[in-house]
Amino acid sequence: MLGQRKYRLDCGVATKEKYVEILEFTYFVEFFSFRKIGENHKEKSLVKKVTVVVALDLGTGNTKNLE
Repeated sequence: MLGQRKYRLDCGVATKEKYVEILEFTYFVEFFSFRKIGENHKEKSLVKKVTVVVALDLGTGNTKNLE
């Protein structure tokens, strides 16, 4: 789901934060997740799948420094 990420992709390259997405898949699993609603209240929901995204951060820096 591209709309949930904090960056925008054009042709597989993030235009804002310089990420390259190399893999995306759905992992089917069942577990309970708890979302905080109030100070002393949580909502329990069953999660049946998780979207996994593998991306590379193409940060720039001093590439001549070997440390």
